Amino acid sequence: MKKNKGAAVLMSIAVCMAACNPQSPSEEKAAAAQESQQDFKTLEDRYSYAYGANLAEQFRAEGIAMNVDLMAAAMQAVFAGSEKRMSAGEIAATIQLYQEAHAKQKEAEWAVATEENKRAGEIFLRENAGKEGVIVTKSGLQYKVIAKGSGGYTPTVEDDVKVHYRGRLIDGAEFDSTYSRGEPYSTNAKALIEGWAEALQLMSEGAKWELYVPANLAYGEAGSPPYVGPDAVLIFEVELLEVDKRQ
Repeated sequence: MKKNKGAAVLMSIAVCMAACNPQSPSEEKAAAAQESQQDFKTLEDRYSYAYGANLAEQFRAEGIAMNVDLMAAAMQAVFAGSEKRMSAGEIAATIQLYQEAHAKQKEAEWAVATEENKRAGEIFLRENAGKEGVIVTKSGLQYKVIAKGSGGYTPTVEDDVKVHYRGRLIDGAEFDSTYSRGEPYSTNAKALIEGWAEALQLMSEGAKWELYVPANLAYGEAGSPPYVGPDAVLIFEVELLEVDKRQ
């Protein structure tokens, strides 16, 4: 786990539904995908859709609410060379006003989330420390051995390692997983949050541990938006697959 806008062209894709010849859900999905691909007649078409989707994902991740119809109308006016409904000065002032209001709102939400995460994290770690098989280190890191490793060499911060992992919040919500992606992650302890770095140096190849990482050994007050909030305690299932020992 690592330490941690432009214009969009909004397209409407018309999907024709056949009233007869009913299809299975899988056939309908395949037909819809093929039909939507036919709307991309040029590279510019594909780029327009891709850029719009990418920008919308960014807005959603940042909690920015957009009136998509008005955004599309403004873009159409600009590309057509038509008269805009706002002057350049009004546009700049409106953007600044919204950004300031949005920043204040996010700060207030962040402060509330910080306090909630601190309280929940303290309770979780206190209760978890007393559970069977859970070991607590001097730093406050907690871990439980799911599977023992080879018992041989344990990596240093200089060594590259290959791992599988699954990251969850204490409410059980999964925010990252190499298992879902279908391929392991190659890294070394220098690039990882402190809790991970500490644990890896105690593990040997083949070991599989569950880590309970206090916020100060994870992402701290900054969090790792949009999935990890401020002062969040994290749970990682880590499987050390391979160590590339540096001489």
